[in-house]
Amino acid sequence: MKSDNIDTFIQECKSRGLNITYPRMAIYKILLQYKGHPSAEDIYKQVQKDHPNISLATVYKTLEMLVDNDLVAKVTPLHDIVRYDCNKDFHHHLVCIKCKKITDIENDALNHLPIPENIDKNFKIINYRVQFDGICKECQRA
Repeated sequence: MKSDNIDTFIQECKSRGLNITYPRMAIYKILLQYKGHPSAEDIYKQVQKDHPNISLATVYKTLEMLVDNDLVAKVTPLHDIVRYDCNKDFHHHLVCIKCKKITDIENDALNHLPIPENIDKNFKIINYRVQFDGICKECQRA
């Protein structure tokens, strides 16, 4: 699900029986506006500008609830900080190993990679993501 507007988010919440709360709306709006894949702390800093009563704990709890209800994806590309993504469409990532910036890649060829034959037949693959690690343009310049 790529929920690129707040109306779609509200419909998705209602279809899951979730209340439309002030913190959920504020946090999701930040996710929609954010360029990239923010951490909970990044979201908290942004939400505090307009909603100083929302705590960091509320941001964490809300994000986990959104992840548990498949409204937001948790992006954890082998780093110690969890990032979040409201783009739930199947896509892959470029990850800068210096600044940890994550960039989406939507490429149909990557969506149809063959499963290697040497994978254990007792392991049922239900999904996969491709991640390319490298150094972004900004970090290359620095």
